[in-house]
Amino acid sequence: MVICDSDVLIEFLDKANKTIENKLVDLGRGNLCISSVSHSEIIFGSWNKTHQKKLTKGLESFTLIEINQSIDFIHRQLIGQYALSHRLSIQDALVAATAIGVDCALFTLNKRDFKFIKGLELV
Repeated sequence: MVICDSDVLIEFLDKANKTIENKLVDLGRGNLCISSVSHSEIIFGSWNKTHQKKLTKGLESFTLIEINQSIDFIHRQLIGQYALSHRLSIQDALVAATAIGVDCALFTLNKRDFKFIKGLELV
């Protein structure tokens, strides 16, 4: 399984980026997941109700991984370890914690935001 970061979702759902679409096909559509944080980030970025409906429909093709106690615990560890030294944001820590917590790779276009996290595999 591979978790897609919100930047990947924006490129795929909103910008119809063929390079990203091809990469998602290569990864296997049935293997693609999103964290509940990325889901919320995408919906939060909606311009209007019509746009929100389009994005919501597109997100339905991904398996949603919700935050649980284990992911929350990992998230808090990541914040404690990297917030000061690397300015790790709460949202990025939750996405990384989700990937680590369910033993998945993370597909992101912003590798610099995550590359320092030990135990996190990036695509």
